[in-house]
This record gives sequence, C-alpha cells and structure tokens, in this order.
Amino acid sequence: MTEPTRPSGPTRPSGPGSGLPPVRVAQEAWRELLRTSTVLLRDFEAAGDFGELSVREYDVLRALAESGGADACGGLRLGALAEATYLPQPSMSRLVERLEGRGLVARESSPGDGRGTLVCLTEAGRAAQRAVGRRHVRSIQAALAPLSVDELALLTDLVARLRAHAELAGAGDHQTFKRDAS
Repeated sequence: MTEPTRPSGPTRPSGPGSGLPPVRVAQEAWRELLRTSTVLLRDFEAAGDFGELSVREYDVLRALAESGGADACGGLRLGALAEATYLPQPSMSRLVERLEGRGLVARESSPGDGRGTLVCLTEAGRAAQRAVGRRHVRSIQAALAPLSVDELALLTDLVARLRAHAELAGAGDHQTFKRDAS
C-alpha cells in the first residue's frame, strides 16, 4: 500500500495580489488541477476502489447505472455512452467488448429502431458497479474531507464551468476533444 498523500498547497502564491501575470496564474491553476486529479486517482486505485475494474470500465458501468434510459434495459446507445464518458467511439467499442466478454454488459436491439443497439448493464454488472461505487464514494469523501460543504460546492461550480467552456471551445471537433486518450 502506498503512503498517504500529504497535503501541500501551491508552490507559490497565485491569488489576488500575488503579483503574477494572469497567464502564470492560469498555468499554476492548471498544474494544481492536473496534479490533484492524478494524485487522487492514483490513491483511489492504490486503495483498491475499483477492484478488478479499470477506472474507465467503472466509469462505463456508472454511466449505464445512472442513465435511467427509458428502454427496457435502461441502456444507452454506444455513441451516447461514449459521449457520457468522454471516450472516443472506437475506444468505447473495444471497452464494451471487454465488459461484454466478462458478463458485465450486454448488447440489445433498440426497441424503437431495429438497427440501433443498446449497451445494458447485466445483473453482474449492476452488482459490480454498486460494490465499487460504495467503496469509491467512501474514498472520495475521505479525500475531499479537508474542504467544507461550501468549498465543495464552489469547487464543483468552478470545475463544471471550466468543463462547459472547454466543451464549447472544442464543439467543432468534439470527438477529438473529449478525453481522446484511449
């Protein structure tokens, strides 16, 4: 097991009055966001949050569980699933094949469109998602414990605003933009 991550703040002041140019403040903010994301994901993986699943596999199961689709299986079309998880469709196809091979998802014909295919959680997939989700939410809560509820709400708003801006900026090329690392 890895050593717990020690809290550390930015390496230099970047708030109002720091004297840094705006481009440098933006650079520092990006660096901290990326580092924090990397450290948290590493810690979640080291803690065994995802069990036998990869982070991306869990994200697919989570997206399907949360989709609440109106179709019989509550599933999503492959394109909608790729969009919900920010994966390019070819990567999503391969990921779904792996999950299907493990019995965690199934493909079903779309009731409204005979040509369309839905990706649906199986009972085993739903059980895996719930088990991982319970562990993961406890880890998230522990990792974010240093922040107050108000700070968490502010962080959520700020990060959502950044994501929305980035999605709009990349709208002309959204399949490339949306986390194109497979």
